[in-house]
Amino acid sequence: MHKLLKGFLIGAGVLLALAAVGVMAINLYVQSSGTQKRIEDALSSGLKAPVHLTSTTVTPWSGLKASGITVLQTPPAAGNFLDAAGFTARFDWFALIHRHLDASEVSLDNPHVEWFQSATGRWEMPRAEAPPAPPKPEVPPEATPAPRVTATPAASPGNQPAPAAPAATPGPEQRPWIITVHKLSVNGASFDFWDDKGIRVLQFAGVQFDCVNPRAAGTEGSASCKYVSLRNRMFLSDLTTNWSFGDGTVKLFTFQTSVAGGQIHGDAQVLTQAKHNPFNVDAKFDGVSVDRLMVEGGEPGGEVTGTLKGWLDLNGNSGKSSSLNGSGHLELAGGKMQNIEILQLLGRGLQIPDLVEMNLKTAEVDARVVKGVIYVDKLLLQSQNLQLTGTGSIEIAGRMALNARLTVNRMIIQRLPAFILTYFKPADAPDSRYIDFNIGNTLGHPKTDLMENILHHRVQDQVSDLMKLLLEKPRKPVEPEGPAP
Repeated sequence: MHKLLKGFLIGAGVLLALAAVGVMAINLYVQSSGTQKRIEDALSSGLKAPVHLTSTTVTPWSGLKASGITVLQTPPAAGNFLDAAGFTARFDWFALIHRHLDASEVSLDNPHVEWFQSATGRWEMPRAEAPPAPPKPEVPPEATPAPRVTATPAASPGNQPAPAAPAATPGPEQRPWIITVHKLSVNGASFDFWDDKGIRVLQFAGVQFDCVNPRAAGTEGSASCKYVSLRNRMFLSDLTTNWSFGDGTVKLFTFQTSVAGGQIHGDAQVLTQAKHNPFNVDAKFDGVSVDRLMVEGGEPGGEVTGTLKGWLDLNGNSGKSSSLNGSGHLELAGGKMQNIEILQLLGRGLQIPDLVEMNLKTAEVDARVVKGVIYVDKLLLQSQNLQLTGTGSIEIAGRMALNARLTVNRMIIQRLPAFILTYFKPADAPDSRYIDFNIGNTLGHPKTDLMENILHHRVQDQVSDLMKLLLEKPRKPVEPEGPAP
């Protein structure tokens, strides 16, 4: 038994030594400049992008590891399209003998992508350009040998023509590497998308995603993202989605994300290979804080409070506002509006304090988007004592044209100055009156013709009264009767 155990230990030691030598030999082979260059070429061919590696190592417990992974930008853009700390590939060891890297799973760690829109309006992957063919050596005319004519001997049993030489088979150095990846995992990724004007339109951070058969014609997986920024004016967090990619189309299924304390969920897709990357989004949202949304977008806080819910169906081309089309519906719950320029103008001009600070019972908007222009089909702001409605359009640059109507109830009618009340017409509802007016100029600085019209009519009335007084014929004074003669 002692001899058997001793023999077993010796055998195990020999096997471990052979394994160590084998690992060392594989590492020396993988780390050689020639092999590393061939791995880079294989990755570049698979990703259709120029991949560069700093170092590679192989261990039985963790597989193939590469560090310092970079992909250069497509000129004229400078710098790197992708920087990654490294990747790990778990693979079939015996397949390496046949120059086949058969990876069951590849993990890419902390990649950062800087993606620039091309001059043609596309976000395209950098292309691995084939090296130019070496020029053929020129042969001097005097060195060109003169053609010679030789006779071909007739075939005979003793004089058979020499058989043709067999075609050369590729040696191990000529045979290309084959790389197969069954699953790709990306950990801690970040992406920055820049338009052709150098403006960052989209940013992702803290991205995790899994992909099955990444080199297949159609692939799919799941993804999550800690932080998303849209033009640095709208911020999303904790995004989760299922996705697919095929025929140049990225689809997001049942995505969910948080925005301004509320939730958004829906579906989206982007055509990555078409000009200007057409997209469409179908989303629903609820519990979104308007005040927080405006502050994050760079607007003053406290002007509008309450929570939004509704839906949005939008399509167009990335970065081109004039291409947007779609429709949407918004509802504001628990809303309050104050310090709104147009409402302050109306409230002070008409002497209605309820407009200066509106506590809303109902607030709704129905709108369509046609070639980037917003058409307001319904605007309704209703408080306890008044109702403001409107329809019209808002252009890309913010220029607006709305037809509005203000309807007030008996409580406000009783407080209105008499000369203002005369411009309000009886409404359908009992004990209520309304006045129509226009709102124009821009969203940032709206203007209304209401007070101008009222003052104009007021001046006209006063001038008319004055003219009547001036043109009225003076009466002949009556002389008092004297005493009888």
